[in-house]
Amino acid sequence: MASRNFLIEIGCEEIPVGYIAPALNQFADEFTAWMAEERLEHGAVRRYATARRIALLVEGLQTRQEDREEEVTGPPVKAAYRDGEPTKAALGFARGQGAELDDCYELETPKGAYLAVKKETPGREAAEILAEGLPARILGIRFPKTMIWGDGELRFARPIRWLTALLDDEVLPLSLGTLSAGRISAGRRQSPVASVEIPSASGYEEALRTAGVEPDPVRRRASLLEAARACAAEQGGRLVEDEGLSDTVNYLSEWPVALAGSFDPATLALPRQVITAAMKSHQRYFSVESESGELLPAFIVILNGERPDPAMVRIGNERVLAARLADARFYWDEDCRSGLEGLRARLDTLLWVEGHGSMGARCERIGVLAGRIADLLPGDGLDREALDWGARFCKADQASEMIKDGKEFTKLSGAMGREYARAEGTADERARLLWEHTLPRFAGDILPGSAEGTVLSLADRLDAIVGLWLAGFAPTGSKDPYALRRQALAVLRLLLEKELPLRLPDLLDAAMLGYAESEGQDKGKSRPAALSSFFLGRFEGLMEEAGVAPDIFDAVVASGEARVLDLRARALALNALRGDAAFEKLVTGARRVGNILAKEGVDTDPSRSYPDLELWASGDAERPYGFHAKLLAEDPERELHESFASAAPDLVAASIARDYDAAYRRLADLGGTIDAYFDGVMVNCDDAALRANRLAFLRNLAQVFLFFANFSRVVLEGEREE
Repeated sequence: MASRNFLIEIGCEEIPVGYIAPALNQFADEFTAWMAEERLEHGAVRRYATARRIALLVEGLQTRQEDREEEVTGPPVKAAYRDGEPTKAALGFARGQGAELDDCYELETPKGAYLAVKKETPGREAAEILAEGLPARILGIRFPKTMIWGDGELRFARPIRWLTALLDDEVLPLSLGTLSAGRISAGRRQSPVASVEIPSASGYEEALRTAGVEPDPVRRRASLLEAARACAAEQGGRLVEDEGLSDTVNYLSEWPVALAGSFDPATLALPRQVITAAMKSHQRYFSVESESGELLPAFIVILNGERPDPAMVRIGNERVLAARLADARFYWDEDCRSGLEGLRARLDTLLWVEGHGSMGARCERIGVLAGRIADLLPGDGLDREALDWGARFCKADQASEMIKDGKEFTKLSGAMGREYARAEGTADERARLLWEHTLPRFAGDILPGSAEGTVLSLADRLDAIVGLWLAGFAPTGSKDPYALRRQALAVLRLLLEKELPLRLPDLLDAAMLGYAESEGQDKGKSRPAALSSFFLGRFEGLMEEAGVAPDIFDAVVASGEARVLDLRARALALNALRGDAAFEKLVTGARRVGNILAKEGVDTDPSRSYPDLELWASGDAERPYGFHAKLLAEDPERELHESFASAAPDLVAASIARDYDAAYRRLADLGGTIDAYFDGVMVNCDDAALRANRLAFLRNLAQVFLFFANFSRVVLEGEREE
């Protein structure tokens, strides 16, 4: 089958930097899926993007669909004929398929005999399919925000100004609103080359590069970093690598050129983060450091193409940066004069959330909550004085000149508190708490290094989540103005990665209590059920990313366990066991015990499962679980009792060590004994006392299973829906 290279370029006004890469990937992925649906084979799909264009080059695109013969089924034969004569259903089916009734035949299926016909579908030309379907797919690219222009029906991140569409060297007859595709693309801004003629799809890259546009974002990024590193070396240092900044400037420049500038060395007296933030936040400058890691009074700016007078460009950039650094120096000096105590005092005048007081009141709640969290932790290794100090000043920099009123240094929240503390002579390990309480700030970010910083981070996030939830800012759909989902994930990361054996309900209740106390109530408000579900939803998402099936997660949560550390260990172990012969033995054994109890109306209680397990391990054979061991008269029930009594110490030890794989396998080993019990013992016997004793015995077996998971929630292989 013949093939041709296909190029589609969407040219527009400058797209916001953060929109470009997601849009390009979405367009490429959906285009590939569309071609698969249309049965059009192709080779590599090359992706190109700058701020002014999103483009795909599809290599070896099949020029025409292959003809297809398909078997179409119609009505059941019994409905197609009556008394040997075709019914309206049969005649309508044949007519609808463009066939004669004689062409139809009976087809046996698992559901019975149906009328069927073989239908020849000629393949369509790829050009026709592309011209017809591309407009909707171009306008279907999703952006956080879109603009409307033209006749009001066109929506895109920015107005589309041109379309380039070529099949090899032929223009594809493609229209979008009043735009018609051609072979003309655009050069970059501030370039004498306003337009570029693309000779063919395969000549796209070369044509743009000749005009001073690098369309390949991977190659362009490598080029700008190479140039920036060389420029930094000329200044006697090395480039301060910054992935986020590299991604940003990659889409701000279509032909990156590096240029070095300098600033007053006296400015280096400012904290490093202040200087780098001033360069990065608005100016998009790279910093330069010495080989020993000390900041140098130099910067690297990435220009969009060569400039006729680079010296003037350098001077202009240096003046702008000097002004920003002068502002930073003024803010820093003012804040240092106020000191942490002065900044903390201002927090009482800063409103946090309507109805929940000031930022100062929030610091007080964080301090109390941090103390409660510390009380829940095993051991007593925390520096409570440092914890109280950290809570008192953790939000002090919110009132600073550097950060308040949404200035460009807002992202330095926490880091500035640390620097103000250091400037006052505070010990570094304590000053770091004011930064650590903000960690993690985003997915993949580092966690606090100290135990005190971890507790403060938990307290900060739990107080914020509960307070904002009570204030009516619970996330809904895609709306989450205060990033509560991200904060909940941060809480879970802290509990899991710091291996804190804390119960989530206890943490939420402690946070709720802070708001009740601030409102003068004797008791905490009842925790909204939706708040617990919200956290479990975030946790389930984490477990899905780790490969845990939803039914497994549901089963371990239904056990009543509330420590996320243990829930994760159980979910991972049980999920890993699936596919092993022990898995079905485990689930089946637990179900047999649970099913007869459910049939008899005997309830189990997740809150009592662990104490019962400890009693079983204690070896008390008289009456530890609400039944008489001496009434276990049949051999199978005595053997089951002995088997579980023998297994109980192993199960307790495994649960303490969080070795749930060992626990599940130990329970699975008892499957045969359970089967023998039900094969040889009549639980629902005529003797009322004996029946009650046997049900009590089974109830305690169910409690042991339930401690590890509610296995009735697990779906076995043969039970899965097709």
